Amino acid sequence: MDRPDPPNRLINSAVRTFRIVETVQALDNPTFTDLSAEFDISDSTLYDYLETLTHLGYLVNDDGEYRLSLQFFDLGIAAREEFRVLEKSRPTLEQTAAESGAAVWLMVEAGGKAVYLARELGEQSIETHERLGKHEYMHCLASGKAMLAFAPEEHVDDVVARHGLPEKTPASITSRAALDAELATVRDQGYALNEHETAEGVSAVAAPIVANDRVYGAVAIAEPVARMRNDAHRQRLTELAITATNEIELKLTYE
Repeated sequence: MDRPDPPNRLINSAVRTFRIVETVQALDNPTFTDLSAEFDISDSTLYDYLETLTHLGYLVNDDGEYRLSLQFFDLGIAAREEFRVLEKSRPTLEQTAAESGAAVWLMVEAGGKAVYLARELGEQSIETHERLGKHEYMHCLASGKAMLAFAPEEHVDDVVARHGLPEKTPASITSRAALDAELATVRDQGYALNEHETAEGVSAVAAPIVANDRVYGAVAIAEPVARMRNDAHRQRLTELAITATNEIELKLTYE
């Protein structure tokens, strides 16, 4: 996980605790042996950390395999509810999913990455690798580009400096010049597109949610690339995404 510059004094035990938690998530039900291979600490020290996290209810030891507990689900839901845009978006997301038949996502930015905050599925939506709470690089998502295009240039500078422009697929933007050109296009047309840039075979259109001179997030509609390449279909989804963000912007401004 990419991180900002560290503070002057790091609490090493806290850093190690959260790295253990993140590693448990990344390895998907690892054993003690799996985790021991990931950390340059004694087995007894690692055992103490795991026992403490299990005692506090943040890890579950299921027959020798560790997993995150639902305590994180509780914390995550509480954190999600802090975003005012979520409350204002729910009916609009449902309507947009029903009208488009596709997967509709509410995206926000956190720590220089795009976060999947809410989702509604239409009747013809497809399953992808995306999930609620996932953090993704902004430059390779339609929603990420939509948010960056309407953010201050210095913020774009910060995001690129912090996370770079990694190549998720061969179609990903990997140079600052190409990103700047893409963001200029997004500003001109009011929406962003993504084709194969994050995952092969998946495309999306997204429009930013901008109210009170602030970028609150974006609404993205995801489809298989083959569907999105139909000009009439893509135009319809684009109009739905823009209409959705306009509705949410009005609610943020006047309600």
